Amino acid sequence: MELKQEILEEINSRLQRLEEHRDDKKGGEENPYERLNHAISAVIGNSLAKELTDLRSFIQELPPQSF
Repeated sequence: MELKQEILEEINSRLQRLEEHRDDKKGGEENPYERLNHAISAVIGNSLAKELTDLRSFIQELPPQSF
């Protein structure tokens, strides 16, 4: 398998794992600190997913000989 395809598959795998756990509840939601932690995790997860998506797009546009 070529390097470009391996990188794209890894990025896709990470995006899939982020999506699978996007709405996971960790318990203790009645605690304000737990609600804050969940909100922060959601913001970080969304930002990370956006960065991975942008990275995937960039790699897809690279010419094959650049790897």
